[in-house]
Amino acid sequence: MARILVVKPLFPYPPHQGTRRVSLGLLGDLAAAHEVVYLCQREQRDEERWIPEIERLGVRVVAPLMPNHLSPAHKAAYKAKNRLLSQLTGTPELALYWSNAVLRGSLARLGREFRPALTIIENWELYRLRRSIGRGLAALLAHDAAFQILARAAAADSDERSKARRLQRLAREKRLEVAAWRLYDAVLTLTESDRETVLEELREAARDDRGLSAGARAHAAALPLVQHLPVPVAEEFFAFERPAAARWRIGFLGTFRADFNRDALGYLLREIWPAVHQALPQAELIVAGNGYAGELRAQAEAAGARWLGFVADLRRFYERIDLLAVPLRFGGGVRIRILEALAAGVPVVATPIAAAGLGVSGGRQLLLAAGAGELVQATIGLLKDQELAAELGRAGRAWCAEHHGVQILRPRRLAAIQAILDLAGRAADRSR
Repeated sequence: MARILVVKPLFPYPPHQGTRRVSLGLLGDLAAAHEVVYLCQREQRDEERWIPEIERLGVRVVAPLMPNHLSPAHKAAYKAKNRLLSQLTGTPELALYWSNAVLRGSLARLGREFRPALTIIENWELYRLRRSIGRGLAALLAHDAAFQILARAAAADSDERSKARRLQRLAREKRLEVAAWRLYDAVLTLTESDRETVLEELREAARDDRGLSAGARAHAAALPLVQHLPVPVAEEFFAFERPAAARWRIGFLGTFRADFNRDALGYLLREIWPAVHQALPQAELIVAGNGYAGELRAQAEAAGARWLGFVADLRRFYERIDLLAVPLRFGGGVRIRILEALAAGVPVVATPIAAAGLGVSGGRQLLLAAGAGELVQATIGLLKDQELAAELGRAGRAWCAEHHGVQILRPRRLAAIQAILDLAGRAADRSR
């Protein structure tokens, strides 16, 4: 048993986002074998009431209130200060926002008091926290290779000015992200494809170090250990029973703070849903998600869609739909919603980008369609062919249980963590 400190920039409860469910799943696995302290930040004072829910996983929670939420005046001053610092230093505003003095101080204090053998930091934007880890090993949980999301967003952008701005941001943030990976003893990725990307970029960065002095080059060449941490799906989704009566309901689910989800819904409303509705007037589009209620909501409702907004119980959402549409044109990481839909036995129509890195086979566990025309045909075909829909639902659930069940993955995930802990022993052996 080792002492492990896990650090996340934001509070992970209620678990209504895929990234939050990833965080809670990691805590549950770690607590099964190690002593764990969880450091996160509250954006709202009333989030304190959820701390016992996290502690039920067997971890101790330290959750200070973010300094910008002490009062409206603190919020305005904090935002102005971070914007100015970002302009002066080139540090992303999000990195400044998350890695504030309160979180840095809490991390340093826990390092002295808890004395962890391993500290796991979530999200590369927290790279400024690395200097506050005074003892033990440090690992980064990279939810995705974020620069790839920017690259795909630029490729999908038809406006030349907007594309140029995206490419400029891509060049800047890719350098920062790869540099952040290199600060850690290990990097954990959620997909094998992201693992390969991280390894490739780290090796490329090491090759670029050839102009350094011999000592600096030797230090830079010590690449982090890169481990795949597969994502489990909560058992409650596998217990879900599909309603017997088949209908014509298409579901869209996403957190609308993410630009790739806003783009995907706009794409669905403009280029996919009208053709589907024309062919199947009885079809219904149901949209769920949090973090956005602006122009897209008006467009969805004008198109006749039902806007649910935030859905606390995703199983209830899956009861309301007969097909999940995931028409992402760019994105990264692992699409938790696809895994959970498969576990719930819900047929899925997705773009190859949405399913990238999952290891699923188009036509066996779900339907893959590359463009608007193909997405329309796949959606209409699946709604009409209830036998195919039921077959995909069964196959998707069986595949997900085999590859993403909690009990199946826990030994693999703990082995990935143990491989990082073993780095300390190997380093000690080399020093003798």
